[in-house]
Amino acid sequence: MPQLFLQTLGLLVLILGVALGYWRWIRPYHGQITRHQQSLLFLVVLTGVGGLVGAFGWWFDVRASFSWDLPPLASRLLAAAAWAFAVGCWLALERPSLPRLRLIILMLFVYLTPLAAAIVLFHLGRFDRAAPITYAFFVIVLGMVALTIWHLLHPVGIVPAENDGPVRGGVRGWLWGTAVLTALWGLALFLTDAGPSDLVWVWPGDLLTSRLIAVMLWTLTAAALYSLRSTDALRVALAVMAVYGLGVVAANVWHPAATKPIYTLFFALLAASALALLLRRPVPGISTT
Repeated sequence: MPQLFLQTLGLLVLILGVALGYWRWIRPYHGQITRHQQSLLFLVVLTGVGGLVGAFGWWFDVRASFSWDLPPLASRLLAAAAWAFAVGCWLALERPSLPRLRLIILMLFVYLTPLAAAIVLFHLGRFDRAAPITYAFFVIVLGMVALTIWHLLHPVGIVPAENDGPVRGGVRGWLWGTAVLTALWGLALFLTDAGPSDLVWVWPGDLLTSRLIAVMLWTLTAAALYSLRSTDALRVALAVMAVYGLGVVAANVWHPAATKPIYTLFFALLAASALALLLRRPVPGISTT
């Protein structure tokens, strides 16, 4: 199908999804919350629906679905990130407490801001100025960055947090370990596309794509660190880590010849441990004393 048709279809599906999200998660609070709170919920709806809609095109590496041509594995990893954001947004919208909403906004800020800055400073040449999706990309990303910064500086919630408090016990060590590993891995990918091992730097010659993957690793870092202070946010962070981990594993085994063993092993362990913590009862990290 022509690219313009696919992009128009995707836009219509996005508009429909956001409208349904408004009906499900924002309209019930009509007259009870401020415009500030409505704006926050709308941003979370847009993030979740946009990720859910875009992920299908990215998973199948549809050229018309993204602003630059991604290698197939990177395109599937982008889809995994989008599904992880969609699940996180859904959990936050189902119970929009301050810790959950602030976690999503922090993740969105960490994901978008370094990438947007790098694109503007170093990678504008990768974009086709004749393609409508290029302008849509910049309008959406820059608009979301501005809204994200505003809501980071003016945090609000809609409902009270449930059984909230700092994470305790061994879960703290797990979160710190996850944060350190993902932060260093993300830094390695963001700084260069061609390091000493092709097990880690798997997109040589394509620094923009390497940075796209790096910012998701930093997003996991931010989720882990923020969750140290909030067991309510921890539930959402664990779900995001589990979905992204499973998505990365699936992306690698989708095409066995292109499997990257370090990525597969690390994210399989991350997904398994995050799921184990998420399914434990009582919820991990909450003091019972």
